[in-house]
Amino acid sequence: MGRKYQVISGDGHLETPPDPWVKYVPESHRPRAPRLVRLPSGGDAWIVEGQPMLRTGQNLTGAGPVKFDGGTYTDDQGKPVAGAGDSVQRLHEQDVDGVDAEVLFPPVFVTRFIEGIQDRDAYVAIVRAYNTFLAEEFCAVAPDRLIGVAFIPVSGIDDAIAELEWAASHGIRTVMIQQFPNGRGQATAEDDRFWERSLELGIALSPHLGFGVTTPPVTGRHDTSLWPAPAGMAQHATGQVPGYTLAQLIVGGVFDRFPDLRLYFAESNCTYLPGMLYYMDRDYKEYNDWFQVSLKMLPSEYIEVHTLFGMIQDRPAITMAQAGLLSWDNLLWGSDFPHSVGTWPRSRQYLKSAFEGVPDEALRKVVLANPAKYFGLDLDADITETPRAPVAV
Repeated sequence: MGRKYQVISGDGHLETPPDPWVKYVPESHRPRAPRLVRLPSGGDAWIVEGQPMLRTGQNLTGAGPVKFDGGTYTDDQGKPVAGAGDSVQRLHEQDVDGVDAEVLFPPVFVTRFIEGIQDRDAYVAIVRAYNTFLAEEFCAVAPDRLIGVAFIPVSGIDDAIAELEWAASHGIRTVMIQQFPNGRGQATAEDDRFWERSLELGIALSPHLGFGVTTPPVTGRHDTSLWPAPAGMAQHATGQVPGYTLAQLIVGGVFDRFPDLRLYFAESNCTYLPGMLYYMDRDYKEYNDWFQVSLKMLPSEYIEVHTLFGMIQDRPAITMAQAGLLSWDNLLWGSDFPHSVGTWPRSRQYLKSAFEGVPDEALRKVVLANPAKYFGLDLDADITETPRAPVAV
């Protein structure tokens, strides 16, 4: 019998430097692509159009300690540091951590940081270049263990759907949205085209921390009666969790029109969730005289049906779930490797400690059943064995 899934990390990051994927950018657009520079003071930094210089720092923490300056993608011998290597190195790093698969979100300095590229054709080409590297090179070595998250451009609904369809046709299981599909921070009716197409293609939506603007555009407190309904519903639930985004989807009837739509918000700092759910329900019931919205369910019920949330080192959330304030069915765990708040290379030890006293079935949901169901992984199948290549970790 071959190797089976035992622990799936629902939140890791492919913190590759730009060279491995920028090679997929057409030559005509390559001058506008991100590039890496080594600083005289030590450490690597990204040069991205429309952004200040971006130091790697905490994104390459690995086993620690956290360094906000001086972080590099290679060690003194020129070898990739933990989390910055190729697919084979990544599989060995999973083995060291006791993890069998990872959902791999894009590098931090790709995605939002390239939105300042002014040429639309160049921007879309750079998005496609990263997604091509992800699908055809990095994850192709073990697509059942390296679950790559392609990302969707913010240049309009047509570009968003085109990239969604390309990702699905290239075996990508899930995509990351950073704004609403229309390309802006607020929901519009045209977003329905994207939601519908994602369901037709069977591709999961994983916006990581969230998407759209986090704070509603409202007037002063004395004008609260003039606030739009989502702002009123989420007025006490914005911040670290996507309260305002979810309020827009709920009030806009998106979940009613698309009852099978699901969203996974990784790295959610789940300790905040019970408060978000409470305040959205309270504000809907207490302040509905402002906005006169009639919902089929309470906001918290929509959220329980349509969303999943990821936690990393979030022990209070585990206590809250044990107390019934959160549902185990809505939670995934992730190591966040190689980022600063992660648990690599001690994830198994962390899980054993953090879930002490928790029923085995609850732990199994969080680290295995929930991610397998959401990302379409077969728990009965043998998974790819790690190649026997020596890797320093």
